[in-house]
Amino acid sequence: MDSLTQIVLGAAVGEIALGRKIGNRAMVWGAIGGTIPDLDIIANPFLDDIEALAFHRGISHSIFFSVVAPCLFGWLVHKLYDTKAHTSWWYKGFVSLLDIILLVLIAFGLNMMFSEQGQPSWGFLIASIISVLYLIYRLYRYYIIKELEVPDTSFKDWYWLFFLAFSTHWMLDSFTAFGTQIFQPFSDIRVAFSNISVVDPMYTLPFLICVIVAAGLRRNTKKRAFFTWLGIGISSFYMVLTLANKVHIDRVFDKALAHREIQATRTNTGPTIFNNFLWSCVAEDQNNFYVGSYSVFDSDPNFHHMNVIPKNDSIHQAWLPYPDYNTLLWFSEGYLVPFETDTGYVLADLRYGGMQDTIRGHEDMIFKFHVEEDNGTPVFSENRERPENVGEMFRQLIRRIKGY
Repeated sequence: MDSLTQIVLGAAVGEIALGRKIGNRAMVWGAIGGTIPDLDIIANPFLDDIEALAFHRGISHSIFFSVVAPCLFGWLVHKLYDTKAHTSWWYKGFVSLLDIILLVLIAFGLNMMFSEQGQPSWGFLIASIISVLYLIYRLYRYYIIKELEVPDTSFKDWYWLFFLAFSTHWMLDSFTAFGTQIFQPFSDIRVAFSNISVVDPMYTLPFLICVIVAAGLRRNTKKRAFFTWLGIGISSFYMVLTLANKVHIDRVFDKALAHREIQATRTNTGPTIFNNFLWSCVAEDQNNFYVGSYSVFDSDPNFHHMNVIPKNDSIHQAWLPYPDYNTLLWFSEGYLVPFETDTGYVLADLRYGGMQDTIRGHEDMIFKFHVEEDNGTPVFSENRERPENVGEMFRQLIRRIKGY
């Protein structure tokens, strides 16, 4: 899932592992542990688009990594405190600089997300600036000038913290449609239950609030433990609800296909971004894909509209000899369709559906790749075009969630 959610989950399991011994530092290190697997994106500058896509959520998101890597990270952090290096001015300065950079990047990213036509929302911008300045003040008062204690911890304690942070990271990512290669380096099978969006505020926000409240309470108190476990309990309960929702949507989709006399060989369903109410559904038969969206608030159980998209098997056969195309087939689980353009083709991953109910061309697709020829050889690259009006897209999404 998104980085914020992984940070929150990492902070919660860090509190469980070491909160009684070291207080909020357990949350901080848990949050760092929850972020580390996603640092595989550091390799992106050395990889092309398709290689980076295959590498992300690879070995750093595996069972193997979650068992072996804590040996290194646990040892390093144990030595950091054992030698009292954490009290030195250079270490405090380095950590403080990283914290400030992270806060600024988060604020910038949120403002870009909620901007319209490149213009920021001034109210949100002012609120984010005030929040960043307040957090920097707390960093100065409670970390930079404060005399830090030396925690009484062992290597085993730190191994346990990082093991929990790494393990829960790949577990959570496995529930998304993107999938996770949890069996690396022994297998590149992607595990994807597709029951929750990569960004779902209903999962993250209650969890985040509980963790923030717990962080403001004194260590070794029942209230602190209560709010930590409350956050884990609420998020886990919501995850179970999304699984139940997926079972329901699968049944509705199967009945809708049968009503339309479509004999599908396989189907796939997954929630759209930011919610678990509106779902994207795709089915496949011998010649076509059938793509539709369904809201739990829809009155028509047979789907308001079902798009019929030809497979274009001739293009598929022509591209099969190229490794990048096979990587995209593997990533998309074969739910991949080419749309012809003036300059080449656009490949769409149908699992993520379209921006609207009616799909007229590649412009209406959400997750896609560009294909252009270079001396007769197809070159595949990820689509990096940013929607022009993000605000209008959100409004359309909300309208569609409300159902027909």
